[in-house]
Amino acid sequence: MKNRKYVFGLLVVVLVCLSAAAQAQASKPQTVSFTFNDVSISGVSTLEVDAYGINDHNALTGDYIESDGVTWHGMICKLDPTTGVCTNVANIDDPNGTKTQGYGINNAGEVVGYYFNSSGLDQGFLYKAGTFTDIGPTGDVSIANAINAKGLIVGAFFDPNTGVQHGFLLEGTKYTTLEPSACVSGTQAWGINNKDEITLYCVNSAGDDDAYITKDKGKTYTKIDDKKEVSTIAHKIDNSGDIDGTLVESSGAEDGFLYYKGKFYLFDDPNGSATRGDGINTKLVMVGRYGAGPSGGNGGTGFVAITTVK
Repeated sequence: MKNRKYVFGLLVVVLVCLSAAAQAQASKPQTVSFTFNDVSISGVSTLEVDAYGINDHNALTGDYIESDGVTWHGMICKLDPTTGVCTNVANIDDPNGTKTQGYGINNAGEVVGYYFNSSGLDQGFLYKAGTFTDIGPTGDVSIANAINAKGLIVGAFFDPNTGVQHGFLLEGTKYTTLEPSACVSGTQAWGINNKDEITLYCVNSAGDDDAYITKDKGKTYTKIDDKKEVSTIAHKIDNSGDIDGTLVESSGAEDGFLYYKGKFYLFDDPNGSATRGDGINTKLVMVGRYGAGPSGGNGGTGFVAITTVK
């Protein structure tokens, strides 16, 4: 009996020690750091490379402009995050327009994005098995931003009847409008993961950007707010619920952010200003852009950032 009591007492002590160690580890502040590399296209002389989406195989989609400043291609490539070099480059140029841009890619290599149609307007597309399909609920102005493993697509469209931009979810052939109630204009659905969690941002009544997540395909929305900055712009979301995007300070300066386990971690590419986080995979490898870029507009210098958590 004494031996049993001794063993039981020892077991209690061990469990208490393990519990205390676990609590200490849980309460220990995490250190999150980022390592950056500019994205380049192997064997191609470029004026600009834009990096928008990355999957778990480190397949990157975006676009690039050749050194002549004129030739523009949407692309898929194999990205080495440790160097920023893209190999196995495949150009994706929608035959219905110009200046194709890949914005999102799933693990099957299916790409969504947009191109400029004959009227010079944005037209969303899906590139699957070598075939392009137009995406957009109105057939007017649309952008497709992300696609998950089930083939669900999110993006934005411009309603010509009201002059207002809305987010959308495409599931099969059904379009669902995504619009948090506090949004006044400019709603964009930017990311969707394999749990069908969707990230959005929009302009509020004060003229600033607010970010949201919906986990029930638009029935309810939860605001993602840094509370320190003027605007929060949420972009992609990985399968663990981690989000990257952009924060805008009161001065107008832009910082990239990683929203990891419910906390914001800001980052700025050391090679330039106005850092924007655009894509993220489950390994916490992020891609995006910094600076205005030679072509201006959506341009910039594409980067890849490796996240280290300690």
